[in-house]
Amino acid sequence: MNKEALLLYNPCCGNREVLLNLDYIASRVQNMGYNLKVYRSKFGGSIENYLIEKVDDLNTDMIIVSGGDGTVNECVNGMMKKKLNIPLAILPLGTANDFAHTLEIPSKLPLALDLIAHNDLRYIDVGKANDKFFINVCSMGALSAVSQSTPISIKKKLGKLAYYIKGFDAINHYEAMDLEVMTSGTSFNNKFFLVLIFNGKGAGGFMKLANEADVCDGLFDIVCFKDVYLYDIPPLFFKVLQGEHLDNPHVIYFKTNNLSIKNGSYNKSYCTDIDGEHGPTLPLNISVLSNALRVYVPKTTKYIS
Repeated sequence: MNKEALLLYNPCCGNREVLLNLDYIASRVQNMGYNLKVYRSKFGGSIENYLIEKVDDLNTDMIIVSGGDGTVNECVNGMMKKKLNIPLAILPLGTANDFAHTLEIPSKLPLALDLIAHNDLRYIDVGKANDKFFINVCSMGALSAVSQSTPISIKKKLGKLAYYIKGFDAINHYEAMDLEVMTSGTSFNNKFFLVLIFNGKGAGGFMKLANEADVCDGLFDIVCFKDVYLYDIPPLFFKVLQGEHLDNPHVIYFKTNNLSIKNGSYNKSYCTDIDGEHGPTLPLNISVLSNALRVYVPKTTKYIS
């Protein structure tokens, strides 16, 4: 008896590679012994709604999501809110595939589908910020709105370069955030231009931001960039590219399984981002859900313990 698989895809992601390969994906999955159902994203949030309203553990044996980090985030939010204990396969066919990169999921479609055939499943952690879930990063500050504010037409033309251009502009026009950061063991108040709470290792194509992160260790890697003068940014940026910024005096870095972030002395609202999508408003209460999701990953991946 065949098992049941569900393919969720965003037709606008990346260069629309998924549209050119739907028949190939269906053929591969069916040859693995699955009946395949397909759902096409209609608008932002429709994948999450579909999972909550239409899917359960009894009618689905595997979920496949095709798209970038934002599409995967929608899928994970639907699964977590519905409490679906279903294996997840990620086909990284979006503009930004930072979490797939962390897991070393191949960007080549045939190789990504091979992970299902090999049954390479591993449990990974999921983050929760207030009432929203994330798998890669929760952030706030200078670069937080870059993915959200970059037009789809520019993403299609320039790919990740569009994020770098937007990011450079954001850094040159950022406003420092006065924040209080609290964990179960410590608290501190400071002015920052960027705060990153990582489950994965990178964001926006910068894959060395949290070099020591492990998506199975039950901990976040917190990387806080203090407010600096503009002339301090280029050398710090170079350190980020080399993955040598974590011990920089302008950076606060630590690991924790929970933290809270709220406004400091200023009563001001700051933009937050989860996996490239709009995040919740401050104050934030953030926690790790350890071993919360089963994902197909290469057996050889070095980013998972």
